[in-house]
Amino acid sequence: MRILSPEDFPRQQQFDHYQNVDLPYVGICADVEVHTLLAHCKAHGLSAYRAILYACTLVAQELPWMRWRIREGQVVEFDRLDCAVTALGSDQQVRFTTIPWQKDWASFNQAADAVLANAAASPNLYNGEPEGSDNMVYHSCVPWLRFTQMVQPMPMNPVCSVPRIMWGKYDVQPDRTLMPIMIQAHHGLADGLHLAQFYERLQARLTAPHLWLKD
Repeated sequence: MRILSPEDFPRQQQFDHYQNVDLPYVGICADVEVHTLLAHCKAHGLSAYRAILYACTLVAQELPWMRWRIREGQVVEFDRLDCAVTALGSDQQVRFTTIPWQKDWASFNQAADAVLANAAASPNLYNGEPEGSDNMVYHSCVPWLRFTQMVQPMPMNPVCSVPRIMWGKYDVQPDRTLMPIMIQAHHGLADGLHLAQFYERLQARLTAPHLWLKD
């Protein structure tokens, strides 16, 4: 982690502006094409859910703005991000847990096995990383519902700079399969252009799963 000085941080003016906004968050929901990814996962016996988690994790690593966080009025940049994720317990209530950063798909998938199973079996809301950690991106999934927008709960005092990602039910069409996915971020760290970069890079991953879903 390194602290970005005002001279090193390219959004200092925008950052200063959004410090005075009551709701300093921006979010977008859009469809991505997942037909190729789902077919690849089915052919190789892989979890599409975990593959999407890993794809989002890879994109977050690639985009500097997704590694920026606000700490005590300063912007810091992490060199890696963990994958914070939800799991569903046997009581049908949500659990929060974290898959530590892994350098490849096989390691990520193996780590996810243990992390998700432990969280689902635990009676505790928080499992893994302590509440308040910010070297991560939050991920969640609503596979029962196709949505066109979603609002995630966000702290206001102090505000939170951890991006939130959520996706919904597949829309299976004759010639394609779409999946709604939303991303929410602190507006001092990202504008619409930056959110669009997330979708562009994620779609590139989803279109060519054979390049990164490998041991």
